[in-house]
Amino acid sequence: MATLQKNQQLNFAVFGDIHGRIALMYTLAILWQQASGIELDGLLQVGDLAAFPDLSKLDDATKKHAQKDTDELGFQDFYVATPESKIYLEHPQAPTTYFVRGNHEDFDYLGGFTKPAAIDPWGKILFIPDEQIVSVDKDDRVLKIGAFGGIASRQEGAARGKLARDKYRKAQKISNSEPRFFSNQTIEHISPDLQHVDILMTHAGPQSPDLPTGSIFLEQLIAQLQPRVHLFGHHHQVIYRQNDVTNSLSVGLEHLEFDRQGKLKQGSWGILSISPDLYSFAFISPDSFPIWNKIDRHNYRSLITQ
Repeated sequence: MATLQKNQQLNFAVFGDIHGRIALMYTLAILWQQASGIELDGLLQVGDLAAFPDLSKLDDATKKHAQKDTDELGFQDFYVATPESKIYLEHPQAPTTYFVRGNHEDFDYLGGFTKPAAIDPWGKILFIPDEQIVSVDKDDRVLKIGAFGGIASRQEGAARGKLARDKYRKAQKISNSEPRFFSNQTIEHISPDLQHVDILMTHAGPQSPDLPTGSIFLEQLIAQLQPRVHLFGHHHQVIYRQNDVTNSLSVGLEHLEFDRQGKLKQGSWGILSISPDLYSFAFISPDSFPIWNKIDRHNYRSLITQ
């Protein structure tokens, strides 16, 4: 298989947790392409897509938020053909989306995927199961994207004392039995397929000076795999840092949602450009994307043109 040729660049729009807002994600990606004149090679989404084909499987948090904002249930319009999904996924500037599992998903549904596969009739929205990779191949350019979804257990390390050890064992038992978690055993036996990824998407973030509440095990995973770029969400925190040990670029994103004034939250998406020699990431803001200030929760669906 061919590899990226020198001076050949791929561009991706990267999104934090979208919680059902697939239509908003595609609106932004299409508008950005129209404004910039740059073609996107894909959309990267770091989990909490809110993949709930069966509404009876909604978790309590998603139910609560959906009562205030029905966009939380947006997956319903995309896993089958509907007038809304047709508008977006048949659009000539609709890139393929690659996403990983978060902690607010239908895990029985996503657990049925053992290999990367599309969840929609058009083959445009691809789920990447844990420890799997996809290769984005365009004009003899190939980029490997790996996935490791879920969140860490509530306690990743065993402290001294019987009470602390019991608490740790209980946390590990829960993480091994509940699919929203990953466990330290998974990290210790990570698939060798992930050893050569260019981009690693996780849902949770690694522990770092910028994210002291991050996962110790994900910090170890990044050090082990040394991807060129690491993308994550989950924490409601915007992070942009170069790893001093691995030289990986680490980017944490906010949730893609509107604030109380109905305006887009900043830090929820950006553009990743990557070539054999260089990579860069830029968060999109009103300064770099003037139409930003014209987008609100009520009008965004009316902004798409063919």
